[in-house]
Amino acid sequence: MFIDKTPSERIEIFTQNLLPTNRGFNYYVDWSNVGGYDHLLVEIHAIDVLIAASDDDFYPKFKTLLQRLPTTTALFPLLFGLAKEERKKLHKGKNALLIIQDEIDSADNLEFRFPLKAEALTDEDIDNYYLFFVQIGLKHLYQHIIEKSTADYIAGVLVGLDSNGRKNRGGMAFELACMPIFEKVCSKHKLILLSQKKFKELRKYGFDISKDVENRKADFIVVDRENRKAMNFEVNFFNGTGSKPEEIIDSYITRQNNLAQIGIAFSLVTDGNDCWQNAQNQLKKGFRHMNYLQNFYMLKRGMLEEIIKEVFSK
Repeated sequence: MFIDKTPSERIEIFTQNLLPTNRGFNYYVDWSNVGGYDHLLVEIHAIDVLIAASDDDFYPKFKTLLQRLPTTTALFPLLFGLAKEERKKLHKGKNALLIIQDEIDSADNLEFRFPLKAEALTDEDIDNYYLFFVQIGLKHLYQHIIEKSTADYIAGVLVGLDSNGRKNRGGMAFELACMPIFEKVCSKHKLILLSQKKFKELRKYGFDISKDVENRKADFIVVDRENRKAMNFEVNFFNGTGSKPEEIIDSYITRQNNLAQIGIAFSLVTDGNDCWQNAQNQLKKGFRHMNYLQNFYMLKRGMLEEIIKEVFSK
């Protein structure tokens, strides 16, 4: 369907089916990050006692809660949206949360700890945590914002925190969009799929990997362990602004040639309407010198499977 076509025919298919965006559904929220708090479920349900509590009732309920369940304090960093790695350090007891104060007669900073394994708290401890709870706004949260469930609120907090992860996923958005296609085809043909691994990882499967390429990272490597065959797929989406098609094509032609010397096949999956519509000369060069150049349209409509059959059945 694709491999047997002439380079000019493939260029036409390529340019007529370019993507305006690299974002799939899995770009927006990594739902695996919206969880990981099962160890605090007792505390999460217990703290619901503070929801809509009046000013007269709030402190007595807060004090009773911390007297009976001191580990509730470990929940506090999650309630005000502290980043996951910072929460982990606080929970391990390695770090304290430092808060500076601007009042003239106060200490310059206060120190608060939120270990997962909290011991019984003194009245002074509880008063310090109450000060924290009030000053950081959690009392207001429970009196005026949360209406029914701390658990539902936390899910919302974690979705919000994960939105910051989009900055990191931005460079991987196209890879995330392509991954299900690779997973499906590799599963069908009983091949191993490696993602974001260095080429030296192939030594585990019996490959002789040279020092020249051992530390290069690959977007995807498809491995046939039984027949000791492997293929690298690089997946890149380029916007018009800042993209340099000539450097892009040249660098991947070089990669294909370097990998060929150690018996590893190569394919570039690239897309981006704003980049490639204006780079016809470089596309022609790519299709002349690369064995398996394709875009998302071609990948999902059979070219990946054609390549797998051709490379791994030889």
